[in-house]
Amino acid sequence: MNSNNELTRDDIAIDNDFEVDAETGQEITAYVETWFDVDEKFGVDTSDDDVWLNMYATYNPYKDTIKVECVIDKPLDSESFDYEPTESEAQLLKDMITEKLKYRYGTTPKDFCQEAFDTFLDYGGPKL
Repeated sequence: MNSNNELTRDDIAIDNDFEVDAETGQEITAYVETWFDVDEKFGVDTSDDDVWLNMYATYNPYKDTIKVECVIDKPLDSESFDYEPTESEAQLLKDMITEKLKYRYGTTPKDFCQEAFDTFLDYGGPKL
């Protein structure tokens, strides 16, 4: 993290798998690997080996918005909270999702959404 406690490219990685929202086909959810001290960043306690934090970014390339949800998984339950990324963190997440889609699938976020949604409709998904 930089001196402002903001995430940097070295702190996170975007997983290879993505989900596209089946209702609108306009949001891509990606798992964000956390390579930083989540306790320090979010003020949580994951010191127990059976407790960890999962981070998900949902990117809408049509509206150019990003939402971040963090899920703290414990042996018997889980709890979640939304994280409001700074402007630079939001841009970093959008850029990294875009880069991963280009590298892994050779496509843009909008085209990825459209392809996934079209496939969903082809298999009997809701007609909007």
